[in-house]
Amino acid sequence: MTLPLRTIAVLIAVAGLIDPALTTAGHTRARVAVIVQDTPTLELRATGESTRRGVAERVRSRLAGALGGDYDIQPRVTSDTSAAIVMGDSYPRSGSDSRSDLSVATVTVTGEVAPNVRILRVDAPREVPAGTGVRVRIDAEGAGVAGRTSTLTVRSGGLEVGRASHQWRGGRDLWHADIDAVPIGEPPFVLRVEAQPLDVERTSIDNAVDAVVDVRRVPLRVQVYEPRPSWATTFIRRALEADSRFKVAGLSSTSKSIATRTGDAVGLSDARLDDFDVVIAGGLDRLTETNARALDRFMRARGGAVVLVPDAKPGAGPTGALLRGLTLVERLSEQPQKLAVAAPLAPIQASEMLLVRADAPLVDRLAWTSGADSSPVVVSIPRGGGRLVVSGALDAWRFRTDDAGAFDRFWQSTIAGLALAVPPPVDVSVEPPIVRPGERGDVVVRVRSVGPAVRATIDGHPIRLWPDTPAGVFRGSFVARESDGRSTVTVRVDGASQSASRPIVVRADARRELPQTTAPLSLLSASHRGIDATPDNVGDVERFIRRTVAAPVAPISRRPMRSGWWMIPFAACLCGEWYLRRRRGKR
Repeated sequence: MTLPLRTIAVLIAVAGLIDPALTTAGHTRARVAVIVQDTPTLELRATGESTRRGVAERVRSRLAGALGGDYDIQPRVTSDTSAAIVMGDSYPRSGSDSRSDLSVATVTVTGEVAPNVRILRVDAPREVPAGTGVRVRIDAEGAGVAGRTSTLTVRSGGLEVGRASHQWRGGRDLWHADIDAVPIGEPPFVLRVEAQPLDVERTSIDNAVDAVVDVRRVPLRVQVYEPRPSWATTFIRRALEADSRFKVAGLSSTSKSIATRTGDAVGLSDARLDDFDVVIAGGLDRLTETNARALDRFMRARGGAVVLVPDAKPGAGPTGALLRGLTLVERLSEQPQKLAVAAPLAPIQASEMLLVRADAPLVDRLAWTSGADSSPVVVSIPRGGGRLVVSGALDAWRFRTDDAGAFDRFWQSTIAGLALAVPPPVDVSVEPPIVRPGERGDVVVRVRSVGPAVRATIDGHPIRLWPDTPAGVFRGSFVARESDGRSTVTVRVDGASQSASRPIVVRADARRELPQTTAPLSLLSASHRGIDATPDNVGDVERFIRRTVAAPVAPISRRPMRSGWWMIPFAACLCGEWYLRRRRGKR
């Protein structure tokens, strides 16, 4: 009897050392991701005094508790996730919808926001010449505040530099405001647009937006080209020369063999014309086909702006090719008429006019006749990557001294706006232009002529750039500094001696536009074979998960010898064997 007991104990010991594995098919716990969207709009009030995020977190806790006994609950989607439940208020741009085979249920947390005023969009120029005011364009929305008055303020350096007011009408009202502001302090300027909170608003998270405006350190380069002398272009050139923001060059032909050149003017077919931002052309009856093709290329390929200033109705020739899609109708007036203009341009006067009729809808009116028969006189039209401006105010120069020099101010503002919109040889944009410490940002570089290499750095540290479409576009990313301050992104093109830089403002209190909901969250569940519910009907989501998500079958490896219960038979065999040996008088 001692031998069997000893054999059993030895076998148990050997099996424990070998530790054999037994593989069988079995059911494992399915993994379900329960996610609360991370969007600023969830901070808005939903019901009572609760925010949408608070409601979403309570729903998440309830679902995690109800499903936790039968499923593994995860905070995010992984490769082995069987289903997902997303709580939020809008369709996500990425993340939960990255797997097309995933079943997704959604819980839409909305609710009519209490009376609220929010800033939808703030549009300010990226850079302006020194000493130039900034026009800030603002779109705001008021919901449930009919009859109340809101005030928009623009602040620079903590001081108010612009203000506008509006009385809201109806249950939901949109308001567009243009505020002219003069920045204060050192560039780049941070302009904070604030909508003064009303006493009935429940949140001010969407009442302020920051915009960054830098100073353009390169002058606005303009060339005036006259195949023959023209009074209209002469006085426009003089107005620009009196403005320190412009660097003006001129090329005027006084005869077939004699031309007057000022500044660094070049011929229209010269490649160096691309160094200019705007070309002003007069004496259009002497314009050649070669000139017309050069101006058309300057607009379409270079992205520059061309201003045509006729002093009579152009005929069907090279100028007519530039004016295709436009019909010019002469109008003469005994007395000069003051034209209505687009803000912030100064009103000009003219008695001899060409009224512009356009076939294309993309025409911006800069000046037009007032009254019932309002007709455009000065228009701006897109041409490829650039713009074409046609002035039908033929004799406006005759009244240049009226209205405190409105003629000069009109053309100075018009040409400055055109020049600022022309892309430079190397253009650097940063998104967002104002970042929080440690936040990731994106850099987009557009290069007109690509050299052997395009290199970018931020505060001396390299940024890896990747080519993008179209040709000449490069993208990269960076991580902002860990404290408030300013950084600079610098881009250099090897072999082309071209460079550009863009400042970046880092502020912990940066305020940006809240993303507007463009699609409902229910679209996510509809495209992933799921259901959408409200916070009051989360039981439907729980039943959906239990009905559609089964425990997956997977091979289960078991090691029975790792159980501590084997110590009992092992000890029993050894003790029994020892007891029997002692009874027989053996040691």
